[in-house]
Order: sequence, then structure tokens, then C-alpha cells
Amino acid sequence: MLQHLKEKRDVGFFTSIAGLMNSCSVLDLDAFERTQKAEGLGVGSEGTAGEKNMHDADFTCALFRFLQLLCEGHNLEFQNYLRTQAGNTTTVNVVISTVDYLLRLQESVMDFYWHYSSKEVIDQPGKDNFCRAITVAKQVFNTLTEFIQGPCSLNQQALAHSRLWDAVGGFLFLFAHMQDKLSKNSSQLDLLKELLELQQEMIIMMLSMLEGNVMNGTIGKQMVDTLVESASNVEMILRFFDMFLKLKELTSSSSFQEIDSNNSGWITPKDFQKAMEQQKIYNPDEIAFLMSCCEPNIDDLIDYREFTERFHNPAKDIGFNVAVLLTNLSEHMPNDPRLHRFLETASSVLNYFEPFLGRIEIMGGSKRIERVYFEIKESTIDQWEKPQIKESKRAFFYSIVTEGGDKEKLEAFVNFCEDAIFEMQHASSISNEDTEEPPAKAEPYTFLGAEESRPPGPMEPLKQGFWLLRDAIGALLSVLRPSYLKRQFQALRRKSLGELLMGLFRFSFFGFFY
Repeated sequence: MLQHLKEKRDVGFFTSIAGLMNSCSVLDLDAFERTQKAEGLGVGSEGTAGEKNMHDADFTCALFRFLQLLCEGHNLEFQNYLRTQAGNTTTVNVVISTVDYLLRLQESVMDFYWHYSSKEVIDQPGKDNFCRAITVAKQVFNTLTEFIQGPCSLNQQALAHSRLWDAVGGFLFLFAHMQDKLSKNSSQLDLLKELLELQQEMIIMMLSMLEGNVMNGTIGKQMVDTLVESASNVEMILRFFDMFLKLKELTSSSSFQEIDSNNSGWITPKDFQKAMEQQKIYNPDEIAFLMSCCEPNIDDLIDYREFTERFHNPAKDIGFNVAVLLTNLSEHMPNDPRLHRFLETASSVLNYFEPFLGRIEIMGGSKRIERVYFEIKESTIDQWEKPQIKESKRAFFYSIVTEGGDKEKLEAFVNFCEDAIFEMQHASSISNEDTEEPPAKAEPYTFLGAEESRPPGPMEPLKQGFWLLRDAIGALLSVLRPSYLKRQFQALRRKSLGELLMGLFRFSFFGFFY
């Protein structure tokens, strides 16, 4: 396709793409409010308020997905061609057009946030609109990531000098304040999940912006500038991660388990607050926020396992990428005092992920040594400390010291890796058979005043009678099947006279008494 575009010098393809981007809709708060008022008066006949905004969301996602696939696999030539079409009479910068749409979308989402900021919860039409916009925004960030991965340094520079940072700053505000709002009501959790996924995609895009860059470079400085301008929002986001990451430590502690002595998974709000105060890992403001996120059941009990899973797992997934971003940024900008202050604020999050942060150095596309980060799973760390793995490590280090040539050392390293992987997988399979997964939720709760099973409803006897009648008819039909009758007749022919008389006696006896 690239070769065809170059040969034909097809300007129309790129002008059409830019025109389609410009025509892609974003959220329209005025239209949303008009439609809701019309429906409130009973004159809305064209559908719900949630259907009025971003009616072309599917097409918009498909358009940006198409552009993403053009650059799939670090297609450097196509990445550059989307930015500028050398030899054409007119060039269209598709990369910048993508940023322009992202900024329009972010500003429209911000309008909806302010509309709902004074309301306790976001209603269903509002959630539908937010989710639609977030879905499109996730795809746009995926497309931008593919534009620059590899890295494509010229596209990175184009984005660095665009209004991308304005969009990033706006989204940081939305992430901080909407997470604060949505975390406090269980009816908002589906929207919170979508928002956190968008946050994950944006962080991945920011990591891709740093890929292959030099120390104290322009992009690193601009990223620090953006974080400093949004300092209060970034600190709020880091505070959320810190609070939610500590939940697992809290609920798995021995003192907390003593409160739930029967291991039911239920706890009173008073005991939950007392446990947080005793652990001394939360300040009073954080305790108050976490208590506002809890929703006790009808008997004023909290399912603390579900509560922990609800917030801890997303914080762990996204927090890891935040830790990678800050660590990577600190290596690109080692002498920036503003970044050092951020690292101090994020010290608790960084310390949490430090044991799980793996590092390797590879030769990048620019022929420079680059450091790549990856996640080390907790189960892998446990396996790495097993006695058999330690013995393999000792044997490997001994062979490295004793073997002289590079070829022998490389061979010893490969052998060690193969042996270690096999031993860890084998040990993991054994441990998985021996251990049971801890429950993710509390045991089914029996409401106070209720018996072990709830009383049957008035229709229950009729239902049971219907099922019994159905089973009886089914059994009768199965007995009357020709194949069944033929099989029973053959069985009777094989029986002796005594067996037939005994069978007849038993049939008569049970038929009379039962």
C-alpha cells in the first residue's frame, strides 16, 4: 500500500483521512442538555439522551484503528509517511491531525465532567456518554503509541511540539477528580473501570515518547513540565495508588485476621476503621476517604475481600506503569530538581514496585544501548528463591569463573536459563496443586432474622408439582420406547421359571405395601 501511494502520489487519500478526522464528532453538552429537557417534558421522540452524542463512535474507532494498523510492527517507513508525504504537491500531517482530534475530545469530556461535578452520581445517560468518549480516546492513544514506537524519533519530535501536552494535562485532571468521585459509589464502578483503562493507555503512550531518547532531551523536559503544571492532579493520582496498594497489606495482616476470626470475609465499618487506625499506614484523611468508598450491606457489614480486590488490582496494574514512567523519566532527567520532588511524593509507590521491576539492556534501533523495564511476578520471585534454583545459580557462577572463553560462558548462560526455567515451571505446577486460591469475596451472607434457607414463595409448591409431573411423564415415555420394550422382553426370555415367579412376587409385594 505504501508503495502504491508513493507511486501514485495520491494526495486525496491523506486529505480524505484528515477531513474524516475533522468531521468525527465529540461530546456535545448543549445537545445533551436539550435532549434531556425534552425527554423530561415528554416530547423526546428520537431516542434517549445517551444516543445523541458521538453517534459515529464506532466509525471513529475504526478510522484510528486503521491508522494504527498501517504502522503495526514498527513500520518506520509508513510512520514517517503519515507525517509528511515527500514528493507530493500537498502534504498532510496525519500525526498532528490525530492530536487535534484528541484535544477536541478531551475538552468535550471536561465539559461533561463539570456538568456532573455538583451531582452526587453520574446517571445512566451520562455514563453512556462518558464510556463512549473513553472508548474512542483509548483507541486514539493506541494509535499515537503505534505512530512513535520503534522508536520513530521524527514522529516523537512532532508530537513533542504539538498540543499533545495540553491534552495530557487535561486528562490528568480528569483522572484525579473523576476517580475521587467514582470510587465512592458502587453504581459508578463500570465507568471507573473504563477510566482506569484509559489512564493505562495514556501512560503507555508517554512511555513510548521516552523510548530511545537521550538524557536531558527535549521530550523529557516537556514531560516534566507537563507533570509540574498538573502537580496537584498527579499527587492525587499517586495518593490513590498508595492507598489502594496498601489494602492488601492491611487485610492480610495477622491483627486484621483476628477481627475476622471465622474467616467469613465480613467486617463491621467500625472494626474496619479501627483496623486501619491500628496499622498506622493511613493518615486520618485517607481513612475517611476509604470509609466513604465502603458500602455496607443491609446489616451494616462490609465485604472487605471484594472491596480490596475492587481497588487493589487496578492500582497494581496501572501503578506499575506509573512507576516505570517515573523511573524512566528520572534516568532521562537525572538533574531536574522538580522531578526529584515528584519522586519523593511517589516514594511509597516506587518502593512497592521496586522488587517487581526488572531491567535489561538491549541494543536499540538507533544502535545505542537502551534500558528496558518489565514486570517480575511475585510468584516468579518466590520460585527464584527456591533451594534448587539457588543451587543452579551457584553452579552457573562457578562455571563462569572457571570457563575461560566467551563461547563457553555464553553456552553456560543458555544452559542455566533453560534449566532454571524448567525447574521453576515444574515447582510452580507442584505448588499450584498443593495450594488453594484465597477467596476473592466473602461467604454468602445470611441476613439476620432469616433461617438457613429463605421461606418458599406461594408459587413454590406449584413449581415442584410441575417438575414432578414432567419427570414422571418423561420416565413413562422412556419405558414405552420400542427399543426399551424389546430389550426387556429379551431379558425376560433369558430368565428361569423360578426367577420369573420371584420377580412377580416382589412386584406384587411392593405394589401392595408401597
